[in-house]
Amino acid sequence: MSIGRRTFLQSALTVAATAGLSDRTSNAATPSSNAQQQMETGRQRVPRDRIDPWIEVDDRLLKANVKAIRQLTNNRSIVGVIKNNAYGLGLVATAKYLETLPEIVALAVVKVQSAIELREAGIKKPIHLMALFPKSAAKELAHHDIQPCLYSANALELVEPMYELLRRPVDVQVYVDTGMSRMGVPYRKALPWIEALAKSGTVSLQGAFMGFTEDAEFDREQLQRLQILAKEASQRGYNLGKLHAASSSAVFELPEAHLDFVRPGIAIFGGYPNDPVTQQKRARLQTAFSLKAQVVRVEQLQTGDSVSYGRNYIAEKPTWVATIPTGHTDGYPRKGVEGGRILIGSETYPVIGAVSASHTIVEVGAEKKVNVGDVATLMGSEHPEIDPNWLSSTTGVSVYDLFMHLNSSLPRYSA
Repeated sequence: MSIGRRTFLQSALTVAATAGLSDRTSNAATPSSNAQQQMETGRQRVPRDRIDPWIEVDDRLLKANVKAIRQLTNNRSIVGVIKNNAYGLGLVATAKYLETLPEIVALAVVKVQSAIELREAGIKKPIHLMALFPKSAAKELAHHDIQPCLYSANALELVEPMYELLRRPVDVQVYVDTGMSRMGVPYRKALPWIEALAKSGTVSLQGAFMGFTEDAEFDREQLQRLQILAKEASQRGYNLGKLHAASSSAVFELPEAHLDFVRPGIAIFGGYPNDPVTQQKRARLQTAFSLKAQVVRVEQLQTGDSVSYGRNYIAEKPTWVATIPTGHTDGYPRKGVEGGRILIGSETYPVIGAVSASHTIVEVGAEKKVNVGDVATLMGSEHPEIDPNWLSSTTGVSVYDLFMHLNSSLPRYSA
């Protein structure tokens, strides 16, 4: 969905002012708290002479987002989804910080290796593996006390090695497909399947969950299917445990789906799952990362000079331009040329030409306001015009892509 620049910016600034969160420096940490944060997460501060792109993560904004979600959901506990490298912010360091927040009761991932990596890094809170796993990995999952999410016909066969190792019923989550048709046991088949699990004595049902299609009317039908299943199971003497259904979208759009827990992902990191203009009026989120690099070239174009591949930009008069060594391989979208802006100093400048694999160019204007060595922020919360939610609305690139396509090889530093 395309949102007008003025509409988005006016809304963002108004809500930010009301919430008292428009200035990141209002939450500035003291040197001692910064040191504590680095000790907890393992993130270091950015080197002063860093030129190539990097990502800064501000854990204070993660905390603020978690509190905003908590308020929006009437103080529900949160299962924090940190799949796909914690939505680009870095799996282990992000998990280490989120674990310190009392609102977060568990963490969820979708890869076996991610779950094991978290345990080996010292994470103590419950970890939900929301994916199928091979039988060969079962004992390692048990050894690391990771809760599998079951849905397959051979679920009991998969957890048998876990049961043998633990010598007690295995704590599990039940994944129910209520209409998404992607993962989970189909709700029509779920009751006898759950009954077989419960009677086996091999597992202990800790919870049941589902995923929404994010179709407003059908979501309610999906939710009803889960609730009916839980009621029917209870009538047969089987307690499914805690119910959770609300991902980031349902956190905002479907209060009746908040159930026992909520299960947000991108909202924790500052991304609005749908229309940011509407949703930021309900809860003020702040992007918890910044994509940065140093300016490496500043030159004045003459009339008729062009920029980058395709000569999509031709100077109509003498114009200063600046090159930033960050491109689509780093996570800045190719479509950034379609309205994207980059913050250098206190001003934002339009992206021009073409975003190449490793470089992005901005138009500075008639005066040389930018110098080599200046820090450029391509995405972040420091200004509304570089907010990924705004960039998504402007360019049509999914906000999920903007977060999760950040290059995993870029260093993540503490803000």
